[in-house]
Amino acid sequence: MKKVFVLIGSRHKKGNTIKFAKSIIEKLDKNEFETEYAIPQDYKIRPCVGCHDCFINARCSLGDKIELLQKKILRADVFVIASPVYLHYMTADLKLILDRLSWWSHTLRLQGKPVVVLSTCSSNGFTTVLEPLSEIMNFMGGNVIATANAAQLPNQINNKEWLNEVSLEISNRITEFAYLAPQSNSYIEKVFSNTKIAMIQQEEFSKRSNMELGESKYWRETGMLEFDSFKEYLEAKNNEVKKTYENSISATK
Repeated sequence: MKKVFVLIGSRHKKGNTIKFAKSIIEKLDKNEFETEYAIPQDYKIRPCVGCHDCFINARCSLGDKIELLQKKILRADVFVIASPVYLHYMTADLKLILDRLSWWSHTLRLQGKPVVVLSTCSSNGFTTVLEPLSEIMNFMGGNVIATANAAQLPNQINNKEWLNEVSLEISNRITEFAYLAPQSNSYIEKVFSNTKIAMIQQEEFSKRSNMELGESKYWRETGMLEFDSFKEYLEAKNNEVKKTYENSISATK
């Protein structure tokens, strides 16, 4: 059973954003996928205080529900993130959550996980949500497999033919990528190359100062520092998983 985790940036439990997301999820085979939805009021999350603990220790020390939310995102096979357009941007609730996950952008924490980015709007401004949100997901190591906006003008969100066509296409992509190994893309490769330089510098600083930094430690422990590309790293990681699985099967025979 594959897991899909849907993070909705809107507080409207029956609003257009969750309607759009559900129209996609409902087209997935219920025998193959289980889905969990999360909306802002489900999690009491405090604003980032800029303490830099996440960058230093690769964790947040505020002690609220952000850790639970992180676990749900990381355990999912597919991550769907959606927001209505508020003042030509994502909602403050969603931005607050992403602020608290800032260190993921330096560690590619999503590790090639397939991500779907959705937005809804009245008439315009949808690119001001889809573009930055997709960029953030790529920075966090998420492989964005689909993006879509549903507007009220023109009336897409209530246009059954349009909604069905778009939802079917995205649900097919989810089904395809959910069964594939995590993948990279050209944007993530640029992030990987640039961030690796910074992590090597962090490692050198750690040796000089005798103070270990969480971000470079994560790169070292995952093995990312040993590879020239994120694609090569993911392939090696997948081969290791396959080998472990094959060994476990052999051990039970």
